[in-house]
Amino acid sequence: MNDTASAYHGIKSVPYPRLSLDEFLTWGTEAIIKADTPAVIDVLPPAEPGFYRTAVLDKLGDATVALVKKDRSKENETRAEVTKIPLRDYFEKEPYASNTDGTYRIVSNIKHYSETISELLEFDTAKMFNYQAPLNSANIWANYGGMRSRNHFDDLENFNIQLEGRKRFVVMPPGFKNYYVRSALRGYANTSKSVRVDNVDLRRFPRIAAALAERRDVVLEPGQMLYLPVGWWHQVDAVDGLNININFWLYHRKMLRRPLMLADSLYKVAFRKVNGLYNIQPEKSPTGGKK
Repeated sequence: MNDTASAYHGIKSVPYPRLSLDEFLTWGTEAIIKADTPAVIDVLPPAEPGFYRTAVLDKLGDATVALVKKDRSKENETRAEVTKIPLRDYFEKEPYASNTDGTYRIVSNIKHYSETISELLEFDTAKMFNYQAPLNSANIWANYGGMRSRNHFDDLENFNIQLEGRKRFVVMPPGFKNYYVRSALRGYANTSKSVRVDNVDLRRFPRIAAALAERRDVVLEPGQMLYLPVGWWHQVDAVDGLNININFWLYHRKMLRRPLMLADSLYKVAFRKVNGLYNIQPEKSPTGGKK
């Protein structure tokens, strides 16, 4: 995409490496993870708008998924509300289908639907990403326009495939000092006090300038996959109306070389369990097994 340095105090972005599907398959998932560099991979041929909305409805419409509700129109310190609904309802019923401010989104671990995921993406996803292993997951995400995420990092390797709509990712290297992390004691060590990095107040958060000089900035198109290494900070914006993604979160021993990140990850698991907070657990298929 065109560089948007004007929105980042004149600081230009670093280009993403871009791979074809053949190059990705030649390298293999393990080599990509060891390279520890964000990359965009062309994994699916371009499809007409609405194609994957129809395909997802056909194959997963009756699946029970997690609906996340949170006011994202401003800086909001409250935790999200989570309920369960049929995926079909999110696409077809109100107030979700007309939501344009990012209040409602779907995020659900569908690792038990391995055959369905492979049919949808037309390759053996379980073999490529081993998402059925302990600690790993395969997740479906859906949101409408207006969704804007806070600057944060994931504690797992992330392979994110864009199916419907487009999303803009601003990605920056691992670290803690330059990002002004929120309260570790409240389970917020993976998010930044700066909230966003576009038009960030550098007088209040001056060290973020160093991270901005190393940022990658891309709009992910349908059929493209973004590899986000563990610990890389990122914020995500929905560019179009309806967005649908499937991502694979994978544990890798690389985490052991980042003790502060590992400690934060373990703490969050314990914190959520003690406080009864939402964590992404696998959704069961209608038959209770793989589908």
